[in-house]
Amino acid sequence: MVKDERFGRIGFIGERELAVGFKLVGVEDTFIVDKDSYSEKLREMYYSGKFGLILSSNSFVAALDKKFTNQLYSSVSPLVVFIPVTRVAEEEGISDLARRVLGINMDLGGL
Repeated sequence: MVKDERFGRIGFIGERELAVGFKLVGVEDTFIVDKDSYSEKLREMYYSGKFGLILSSNSFVAALDKKFTNQLYSSVSPLVVFIPVTRVAEEEGISDLARRVLGINMDLGGL
């Protein structure tokens, strides 16, 4: 992936399944978080000055305080985009998810 440092890096923060997908399409800075660590890591990314675009799962947005949430929604540098996540059936594995969402077939040894 060609990097243009004038615009900053692209980063993703969210669940493991989505992070794997973004890694596969070339997003190098992916961060797997849970509800407890989400707010702190997102703040770290936002204020670091390294990112021009932050992609985030919308699963944990409710854990953020309103003031910071409003700041994220109105920010253009970095631009923060919340990706709607639909829950998949519990028995759907990562390889099934990748096949359905990304259109690729991967064998992850039963994951």
